Amino acid sequence: MGSSAHHRWPPQSPRGPHELYFKNLSKQKQKQVMEKNGNNRKLRVCVATCNRADYSKLAPIMFGIKAEPQFFELDVVVLGSHLIDDYGNTYRMIEQDDFDIHTRLHTIVRGEDEAAMVESVGLALVKLPDVLNRLKPDIMIVHGDRFDALALATSAALMNIRILHIEGGEVSGTIDDSIRHAITKLAHYHVCCTRSAEQHLISMCEDHDRILLAGCPSYDKLLSAKNKDYMSVIRMWLGEDVKPKDYIVALQHPVTTDIKHSIKMFELTLDALISFNKRTLVLFPNIDAGSKEMVRVMRKKGVEHHPNFRAVKHVPFDQFIQLVAHAGCMIGNSSCGVREVGAFGTPVINLGTRQIGRETGTDPAWQPKQDFLRLFILFRFNTAISFSITLVLPAAKKDCSGSTYRQGGVFFFLPVSC
Repeated sequence: MGSSAHHRWPPQSPRGPHELYFKNLSKQKQKQVMEKNGNNRKLRVCVATCNRADYSKLAPIMFGIKAEPQFFELDVVVLGSHLIDDYGNTYRMIEQDDFDIHTRLHTIVRGEDEAAMVESVGLALVKLPDVLNRLKPDIMIVHGDRFDALALATSAALMNIRILHIEGGEVSGTIDDSIRHAITKLAHYHVCCTRSAEQHLISMCEDHDRILLAGCPSYDKLLSAKNKDYMSVIRMWLGEDVKPKDYIVALQHPVTTDIKHSIKMFELTLDALISFNKRTLVLFPNIDAGSKEMVRVMRKKGVEHHPNFRAVKHVPFDQFIQLVAHAGCMIGNSSCGVREVGAFGTPVINLGTRQIGRETGTDPAWQPKQDFLRLFILFRFNTAISFSITLVLPAAKKDCSGSTYRQGGVFFFLPVSC
């Protein structure tokens, strides 16, 4: 099959040619293998999740696998910050979704610096072979660009286990790019979110027949979330007196390639938010190198006791969607600011280089509220150091159809012949 650039596909097609092609290809392979094995062969799938962010992307796929027990056997492996109290013990949300956790691996070496990240990868590499030997999966599903995911992909590749990588081919700043592309080269199958990502994978010499353009998995939940009872969620996390579109969500992580600079930027972020005098939900940073220093900055500024701030370690994904969908603004450097939040038209102030290169949808008809535009101006012209700052104007489409990461639904394929 040639590149899409060499074909003229009818614009009225309900889904892109690649989605339809791979869906049909997967069905044909599945039928052939089931016939060969007398319909007794199940594909053993290992899904490994490392943190709250990757589980939000993996959960829809896990539900899809669990819904077809005649074809698939699901094993869930939990590791990384899921198992750490300081980061919310987020493995509990996996249990609340009624998934059986086969293995819990404590792989994080505390320290929250560069050396601790390397040691955590090494510890995971020591522990994973025993788990994979016991499970003997036909395929492992790995998401994204975290250092934990690199350990998973390395272990599986060296043990000749097929790897399906979610969200490869994307471009962003810092070390995440290098890790993401390294996992791409270790993986055998690729599920990407955008057409640009698909082209990047092809440019990296990945087999076009093993690439599926499927959209961002978390959009399955985004499509139905905004119509739910959001006021009870807002009151629970921000207080009884808070109105929709009149609060801020702040989520900022350390930049591992320039930790000192990112900590200073976080300090300036909090200064601006304190002076802005709006109710603000601040989420604790992830476990990357530099996060311990960022938490110290939060405590130095008194964020946890400030009347306008609510500082939390974790918000369940369903509720987090409601909060960002009805926020007046989001500020920080999380990828959800240019991915999930863009589905609702919530304005995002993106700080620094962590998401540089990310694709964003734009809606030129959308205009930010005047007071939140003032926050952007305050930040842009009243900071003591120079850093990249952009105002992301997402596609304000209620059904998410205008988003770059929305590709007509999430359809994933699993190779039944490994």
